[in-house]
Amino acid sequence: MFFNLFTVFNPSEESHPSYDWKAKIKNLLLSYCYMYLAIILSVLFLLRPLDYLVTDILGFPSLMEAIEKSSDRIATISFWFVVIIIPIIEEILFRLFLNFKKKEICLSVFLMLLLVLGIRFTSEAFFLISTWVKVGISLSVVVVLYFFVIDNIKFSIRLQRSLTIVSIIAFGLMHIDNLEKIYYSLLLIYPFFVLPQILIGYFATNLRLKQGFVWGILLHCMTNLTFFLLHLLF
Repeated sequence: MFFNLFTVFNPSEESHPSYDWKAKIKNLLLSYCYMYLAIILSVLFLLRPLDYLVTDILGFPSLMEAIEKSSDRIATISFWFVVIIIPIIEEILFRLFLNFKKKEICLSVFLMLLLVLGIRFTSEAFFLISTWVKVGISLSVVVVLYFFVIDNIKFSIRLQRSLTIVSIIAFGLMHIDNLEKIYYSLLLIYPFFVLPQILIGYFATNLRLKQGFVWGILLHCMTNLTFFLLHLLF
């Protein structure tokens, strides 16, 4: 079944078929529709009741309202940044390496290290010595990985499946940082409120593994475009 991501990792299954362009576009559109249906259902039947628990029983401010405020803030950023740049960066970080090939792994790790080290992608930062120090550190780590580490790792079916699940969940959890204020008493509840992002990660990962990296980017761009237009109109 196309929408069962984990058939990719089932050695008893035949390799997933090679889709033609028409089938790929159909799968993209179906992924988009099923994804949004799953998101709507999760909001109505899980997040709304949980938000009632947070506000009326635990006495905290509404997390749904906090998410809406953070979404409004993000929607004020440049259209191209939200709809094109962010999806490409996030797909490189969380899904490019999922074919478990050396070059893709190294590129994902390189970008991840740059972000962890706090590099800024601005024209002013380009002329800072600190920027190039961070680039040098990241490149050094990637060179070591490429020539001395990755070849010694056996990416078994179990390991590939585990890393894929981790990447999907990590993609969702990353979005908790979009909230302006974090209440540490609610740390066990926050992951439920990024379930929509986890669902996006699932469907984008499925497309990435079965049709190629570009298709995951396209779904991500379509998702952010919908988000941007909804906030622009409403």
